Amino acid sequence: MRIFIAVDLINENIKHDILNIQRALNHSGADLKSVEPHNLHFTIRFLGEISEQEATVVSSMLKDLDVSSFKISFKGLGYFPNPLRISVIWIGIDDGKKEFVELAEQIEKKLERLNFNSDRKFTPHLTICRVKTGRNKDQLIRTAEQFYDIDLGIDTVSSIKLKKSLLTPEGPIYTDLYEKALK
Repeated sequence: MRIFIAVDLINENIKHDILNIQRALNHSGADLKSVEPHNLHFTIRFLGEISEQEATVVSSMLKDLDVSSFKISFKGLGYFPNPLRISVIWIGIDDGKKEFVELAEQIEKKLERLNFNSDRKFTPHLTICRVKTGRNKDQLIRTAEQFYDIDLGIDTVSSIKLKKSLLTPEGPIYTDLYEKALK
């Protein structure tokens, strides 16, 4: 199973605003694949292909987390890795960033004990589009600039999910395997 640990975007108003941003970005003529509103999430850790037994062990690890819920504010649009080769367009967070990073670090420490090692540092961001080719890149950047300082509002991180990802030609299908409610 292709597995990852995530926090879903719950706030429907923010989803609606992101959909409007995606539409504007798509009008740039760039070769984009927008993330479906029901699939918007923060990936805390991608675990890759693991067995059902390993997924059960990770679920148990998540069950033991002792973390309180916290608020995050959605602020700013950016892209990875750089303007010369954009592959991902994302929305960032402002308030709650420290708490989000601490949550990810706590999960990472527990995963290391289970021999899931990573050299990547967690940066909280919500992927809203993937860029398939460099077509109309300059126009995409000009369109994106309109949203660099956008403030989309506040949501609460109230649970963490272990998700399975099934890749299809129409896009990924995510299934929740386990949900840990935060205090």
